[in-house]
Amino acid sequence: MKEKILLVDDDPNILAGFKRNLRHHFEIATAESGAEGLGMLKEQGPFAVVVSDLRMPQMDGIQFLSLARQVAPDTVRVMLTGYADLQVAMDAINEGNIFRFLTKPCSTEDFLRVLNAAVEQYRLVTAERELLEKTLWGSIKMLIEILSLLNPVAVNQASRRRNIARRIGIRLKVAKLWELELAAMLAQVGYVTIPQKILEKKARGEALTEEEEKVFLTYPQVGQKLLANIPRLENIAAGIAYQLKQYDGGGFPADNRKAGAIPFIGRVLKVVHDYDALLQTGKTPAEAVAVMQERRHWYDPEVLGALEAEVLSAEEGFIVRALSLDELLPGMVLADDIRDGRGVILVPKGYEVTDVLKTRLLNFARFSVIAEPVKVLEPVKAKGSQVGAREQA
Repeated sequence: MKEKILLVDDDPNILAGFKRNLRHHFEIATAESGAEGLGMLKEQGPFAVVVSDLRMPQMDGIQFLSLARQVAPDTVRVMLTGYADLQVAMDAINEGNIFRFLTKPCSTEDFLRVLNAAVEQYRLVTAERELLEKTLWGSIKMLIEILSLLNPVAVNQASRRRNIARRIGIRLKVAKLWELELAAMLAQVGYVTIPQKILEKKARGEALTEEEEKVFLTYPQVGQKLLANIPRLENIAAGIAYQLKQYDGGGFPADNRKAGAIPFIGRVLKVVHDYDALLQTGKTPAEAVAVMQERRHWYDPEVLGALEAEVLSAEEGFIVRALSLDELLPGMVLADDIRDGRGVILVPKGYEVTDVLKTRLLNFARFSVIAEPVKVLEPVKAKGSQVGAREQA
C-alpha cells in the first residue's frame, strides 16, 4: 500500500509536475493554499508526509507547517523553497519542527530521497505509538484491573478524573494528551499498599489519625516507584509523585520544589484531585471552582484557568433517567445511590458507570437483590464539554 503524501503550493503547474513524477511511488494529494492543506489534513488524513512551499500568499509555509504540526503531529513536515535563507530555515525548523529543508530547483531523485526518508521517519513514529498501544496499554489495563479488584472506589474515581484531566489538557493544547489521561487513571495505583481500613475511612470522609495520615500520604511515592521502571511512563511517574504538591511549595512531598519546578503533570493532577474531591462533597462545578479560587496559590494559574474556562463553557442541563441494570452504559453518572434489598449502599451517587462496575453489579444481582430501576444523569444537550455534573432539582 502506497503512503499518502500531501503537497502544498500556490502554483498549480508545480503541483501537477510533482504529482506526475511521484504518482508511481506514493499516493499524492495536492492543495493550492495553506488553508486548503489544513482542511485536507483534518478530513483526508492521515498523511505520512506534508511538503509545503515557503512563499505562499495569505499563509506562508512556516505558518502552515506550524499549524499542520498541531492538526497532524505524526505527519512528517518538509519545506520546499527557492530561497536559500539561513534565518528562514532556522525559523521553519524551530516553529514547524521541519524534518527536511529543500531548495528549488530540486531534482526528482533528490525529492524522492527526502520523501523516502520522511516516510521512514513516519513509520518509526507510528510504529512506536502502536508498540505503546499494544504493550504499554496492555500492562496498564492489567494494573487498573488489579486496582479495581482491590479498591473499586479508586477505579471509579480514576475514570472521573481522567475526563477532567483530558478537558484541561485539550484546552491547554497539551501535545502528549495521553500522558495526562494515563496519569489521572493511575494516580491512585499506590493505594495497593494502603490498609483497607484507612482507605475506607478516607472514602467515608472520616478523619484519620496522625499515624494513618502518614501511611496514607505514602501512596503518591509508592505509585511513582511502581511506574518509574516502565518504559514511556517516566514523566507520568514523576507527576504522580507530586499530585498532592501545592504550587506555592506547600503540601506533599515536603521538599523545596514550587511553581514551575513541580512536574507539569503533577500540577494538573493537583487541580484535578482537589476539584473532583470538592464535587464529591456535593458542590456544583461552579461552587468547586469558587473554593479553589479562594486558595488559588495552591494551583498553577494556567491549569486552574483552564479548568475554570471549561466549567464556564459547559452546558449544565441534565435530566434523570431510570434504567435497569442491563440498560446501564459506560460513561453514565449515577444520580442516586445503588442499594441492595436491605437498603445498604453498594455504589454511591456521582460514580461513573464502567464495564467493570456493571459486570460486578450484574453478578451481585444473580445472588442477591439490587433495588431497580437505577437513576442516572443524562445531558439534555451534547453541545460543549461537561466537567463534572450534578442532578437538577
